[in-house]
Parts: sequence; C-alpha cells; structure tokens
Amino acid sequence: MRRASIFLTVLVLVLGITRPLDADFHFGAYDPAQWHGLVLVKEGDPFAFRFAIFKGDEKIDGYDTFFIVDRPGPFAPDGSYAEVSFNPFLPIGKGRETPLRVKGGPPDRLLTLRYSRWGDGLVGSLSIPAGIRIETVFYSPWPAPVDYRDQGGQVTGNKDNMVFRFLPVGSAFEKLEVKEKSLVGRVKEGLSRFYFYAGFAGPGLSPQEIDTILQTNRDIYQAKRPRVTGEWPGLIDSISDNLGWMKLFQPDSGEIYLPAGRRWIFPGPDGQDDLWTIFEWDAFFNALEAAVEDPQLARREIAAVLDCQYPNGNIPNWRSSRSGTPDRSQPPVGAFAVLKTYYRLGDISLLEEAYGRLKKWHRYWTDPGKNGTPRRDGNGDCLLEWGSDTELMLAGCPEWEKGVEGRQRAAWESGQDDLPNYDNVPFDDRANTLKMNCIDLSALYALDAEMLMTMAQILGKTGDAEVFKREYEEIKARVNRVLWNENFYFDRYWDGRFSTQQAASNFYPLLAGLASADQAQAILKQLLDKQKFNGQYVIPTISRDHPAFKDQQYWRGTIWPPTNYLVYQGLKRYRFDEAAAELARKSAALFLESWNTHALCRENYHSVTGEGGGQRYQSWGPLFALILLEDFIDISPFDGLRVGNLAAGGKNRIENLVLREKSYDLDIDASGLSIKGAGQEIFRFQGRGVMRHIGFGPGFLEAEVSVTGHKMVLSPSILAGRRYTLEMDGKIAGPRKGKFAIPGGTHRIVLKEVK
Repeated sequence: MRRASIFLTVLVLVLGITRPLDADFHFGAYDPAQWHGLVLVKEGDPFAFRFAIFKGDEKIDGYDTFFIVDRPGPFAPDGSYAEVSFNPFLPIGKGRETPLRVKGGPPDRLLTLRYSRWGDGLVGSLSIPAGIRIETVFYSPWPAPVDYRDQGGQVTGNKDNMVFRFLPVGSAFEKLEVKEKSLVGRVKEGLSRFYFYAGFAGPGLSPQEIDTILQTNRDIYQAKRPRVTGEWPGLIDSISDNLGWMKLFQPDSGEIYLPAGRRWIFPGPDGQDDLWTIFEWDAFFNALEAAVEDPQLARREIAAVLDCQYPNGNIPNWRSSRSGTPDRSQPPVGAFAVLKTYYRLGDISLLEEAYGRLKKWHRYWTDPGKNGTPRRDGNGDCLLEWGSDTELMLAGCPEWEKGVEGRQRAAWESGQDDLPNYDNVPFDDRANTLKMNCIDLSALYALDAEMLMTMAQILGKTGDAEVFKREYEEIKARVNRVLWNENFYFDRYWDGRFSTQQAASNFYPLLAGLASADQAQAILKQLLDKQKFNGQYVIPTISRDHPAFKDQQYWRGTIWPPTNYLVYQGLKRYRFDEAAAELARKSAALFLESWNTHALCRENYHSVTGEGGGQRYQSWGPLFALILLEDFIDISPFDGLRVGNLAAGGKNRIENLVLREKSYDLDIDASGLSIKGAGQEIFRFQGRGVMRHIGFGPGFLEAEVSVTGHKMVLSPSILAGRRYTLEMDGKIAGPRKGKFAIPGGTHRIVLKEVK
C-alpha cells in the first residue's frame, strides 16, 4: 500500500508541476521588505502573507530579516522550487554595527521556508526551531487594501477562490485576529513544522504528500540547472540564487523585474513607499546575469528598464512609478548588454524590440540641450561630459534631490557618485555639464555606437549601420587625439589641462576598442602595477597612490562589480588573456569568500582587506562570479563562442550551460579542456590557451586559437576516426586523422572532413 501511495503522490506531483500556470498568475517574494513571505497575484489582485518571527520579546520582521538570512537558496526560474533559510538566533542591529554572521547554522536552529508551484497555486512548508514563535500575517503589500477573511480553517482574500490553507486544516493557529489592518494568525507554540497551500482552492494534500512534492521538485531542479563543481563549486548557483530572491513585481504594469537590491525601492514624493524603482545600468547588468539561467527574466529586465525611457530618449539614472530623474541618465551600457544578451540567447526579437529605444537613447546624449548645444557636449568638441538638465527636474522630486548642485547630479549620472575624478570640477550652468571631457563617458558612448552598428547590421538596417560606423570612427579618432597623455587616457578640462586622476573607469577605452596595440600595452602596464591598480584585491575604483584611496568609502577606492566587469571585457577584447584570467580569478574569489562564508552579496569591497561593504544584497554583486564563468566559456560580439582554461588551477566541471539554446558541458583544469554539446564531445585540448570564434558542425571545426606556452595539442572529437584537411593561418595540410599540435601564439584553424 505504501508503494502505491508514493506512486500516486508522484503522479499527482507530475500533473501539478507540468500544468501551465495562468499567464496572469504570479507568485514570489515580491514585497521588497518581506523576504520571509510570499505574494500571489491574480488579475492584479494580491494575496500576501509573511511569517513574523518572535525570539522572546524581540520581533524580527521586515528588513530586519536581512540580518538573519542564513542563505538565499535555490530558486527555480519556473517556480517549481524555492528555498530560503534564516537563523533567528543571530543578533539584529542596524547598519554597520550589525556583526557579520557565518552561514550554515545547525539545521535545528534554522527557520526554513520552502515552496513549490503546484497546479494553480503552490504548496510549502515552514520549519520552526525550538524557542521561536511565528505569526502569519495576511496583509496588503501595496496601497490598495485586501479584504482577508477567516473562513474556518482557511483564509480568503478579495477573490473568494484564492485561499490560504494550513495543513492539517485548522490545527496550526492558536487564534486568528485582525491587527492593524492585517489578519494575523498566531501559530501554536511548540509546532516544529507546518505545511500550507496557497492558490485557487486546489484539492487537499497531506503533509507527507507536500514533503514529497517539495523534495522531488528540488531534486529535479538541481539535476537540470547549470552548475559548476570542483575548484569553484557553486559559481553559477551564487548568480542564480541571488537573482531568484531579488525578483520583484510592478503592480501598476503587472511585470516582474530585478531591482538594484531589495532595499533600493525609493519612497515617492509623499514619503510613502513607491511601487518599484529601477536603476539604469544596474538593470542592464542584471539582464546579463539573469541570462545565465533564466532567459525570460533577462528579457523582462531589459523590457522593464527600456520602459523607463522618457519621451526625449533619456533612460534615467532611476525611475519609479511616481518619480524619477528626467534631468540625467546613467552610463550608456545598454546596447552592449542587449547585444551580448542576444548573442547568448539567439533571440532576434530581443534586438527588434530594443533597437529603436536604444537608438533614441543614444541620440539623447547629443541632441540639442537647453541652449541648443549638444546635451552632453557642452563645449561642442565632439567629446562628452556628465551632466544634469536642471530645468527638467520633477516638481515632486524626493527631498534628497532638492537643492543638490549640478556637479553632484552629474556625478550621479556617471554612476560613480563620489569618484575623485569629479572632485572640485566646475559645472557649467549654461550647458548643464561638467567643464571637463570625461574619458569614461566618451568611451562608453563610442561603444554604444559600435554596438548599435552591429545591431543595425543584424537587423538589415544598412543605412543606420553606416551612420553608426562613421560616428564610432570619429569618436575614436577624437579620443586618441585629445584624451591620450603620457601613456594613459585622462579626463581633460575645457581649458586644456589634463586631469591627473587615474580611475578604473579610465580603462574603458579598451572595452570600446579605441586604443592602438601600443596604447593598449601601455595602459595594461598601469593596470598590472601594484602601486596603482594591481594587488590581492582588485580593481580599486581609484589608483592606490591617490590620496583618496585611503578613504575606502563608496567609489573612493573600493572595488565594484560593474567596473571590474567592464574592464574585464576590455582585456578580453584586446586578447590580454592572462591578465583577464587573473582578474577573473581574483574577482570570483573576492565575491565567493563573502558569499560562501556569510551568504552575503555585497555592493562593493574594501581594496585592502577584501571585506564587503554597502548593501548586503545587491543585484549586480554576482557580476564577479559571472566574470570567471565567462572566462571559462562565453559567447559575445567580440569573440563569438569562446572557451579557455587560463583561469583554472584545479579541476572544474561545468554542466547544463545553455548558449543559443544549445547545452554545453565542460571539464577544465590547468592542463587542458574538454567541451561537449548535446552529450557529444566536440573537441579537447591539452595545454593552456583560449579558443575564440568557434564554429562546428557535421564534418568541420574552426576557431581562432591563442596558445599560452610552447604548444597546445588539439583533438577534434567530432572528426574522430575521419580524415580531414587542416588549414592553419591560410596554409593547408592533410588529409590527416586524429590530434595535432598548435604552436605557441595565435592562429586561425579550419578543419574539414575529406569525403
């Protein structure tokens, strides 16, 4: 009988998780402050509950739960499984004085919430450690009230068929009462675990059946999700688990999005909580992270940030449902992020939907501003400056925006709010810009033109492509003529003086492809100089020999995920593979030390101690892990499909990684690499190196190969046992069979089967 029962339970489970959800039914931890709860939304109507935690007389609720998170666990993109645990015995403080905690508390001291999609709802369980009391609070997560009612063992919301049911029915609450516009159920003391169903009056399930659903769904998800084991275990998990628990909901549009972090929801003009807040460059980076495991979330994030665009083309620094920054934007990384996401996903509709708005945003920077001059080219020399259109400030802007000088708002536009580069730089009130040509903005604007050129080519817009190509070449020439000085790129004041500030963002010309080979070598030397940017922890936002470096406060000397990520992309573009691999290793080690030890996803890091700082959970934090993953395998506008092993020390196995709807597995160590597609080995090599622009199919294999050391031995597995010709650097040899050696250096190879 027991085997039959298990069989029936699993059958019910399979039916439950394979049944498609209503497109207008969403669920998740969508209330920013309530990580310990759930919000279900049907046709715009929310049904929300959270588990308030009581430790003696101390109540832990809202954002205070962030200090006791033991670990944001797995969160399946399809909602089939989610898990988060808290250690309520940890101390609760406010801000910096709150001690860091070590994750992995004893299971009997953890409060763990688990839930799974099931049919038209979800099932879940909550484990409660001894000495902890729980209240289940049914409340409205947004301004509109929800009419919760106790209907004898279950709670209903505005829609009578949406219910919350404890299992066993009615046995979990000591009492259920109205408190401060919420319906609160005090859970019986001594109860170590209870189970629940939330959804649309689904059939009853026993606790044992819910346990089976939860465990089976967890096992299924863990088996199919992309993962890394070996030297860098949990590398992909750290990206996906963090983002899964960052997802929020826009109740005014019905869309899911990723904020800069759950604590980055700004208040509205009246001081009350706004419905959502989206930051520009954070959102584009979030899309790159999400694309690793959740393509749909990546698309949603791109759509969400593009939907913030103002009529004049500005994609703002930040925007919410009732406020925003029409006076300023943020670094123009959008076209790069969208094109890179397209290369990973292979969905041309992504470009079709984004191109027009990205093109309009690109023109925003140089369209006529207040006085008819280009908006961010106040001196008209075809180089750009950060700025702020003061006259466009919203009347109902938040208090912290009022009375702020233009120079500070321009620094906010840069995304590097207090970077020393902008200290004491004059602001031109006539032009609404800094009186200084900015190398980072000029480089990123050039990159934006280049990426839009590539998009236009893909979309068949040849006229646009030519326009963007000319613009890119003009900016490139101008940057090198005006902003290059003494073996480095510098900002330059309008009066002709060069700035002396060396920041991580001064390396962005590598990403934009602006530097000649000699210039690139010169600035690489600066990056690798331990007196300037190199060291155990890299890359500081300002050089180590700068007086502000000792501040280690925000952008004054600390290490930030976006700057590391953008500089890394530039190193790869210039084939500085060893320097890129070193940056990838150090970035991942810095991030994973905090993640693995403290389960924290920090906003920034101390450049001397490596200690995390800023927000405890920042959505772009996993960019550090993404850098290392991309050093192992990536697909991009610059390199096509690329694999390498220069960042490997020990053994690494990457499984189930999807690029352009093809799943890849890799085995990587310091001595070589093997790559499989659809379970079949494509090739393997022995040695150290990187392969770019990899193409393969029936009877052929091609790539650009950069060999570090004396040689690499390549085994073309897809041609195993067959005769093929080998073309290397234009010279053809063969027919031949089996493996062959590639000498040190960079070479172009083409292998073709001989029929």
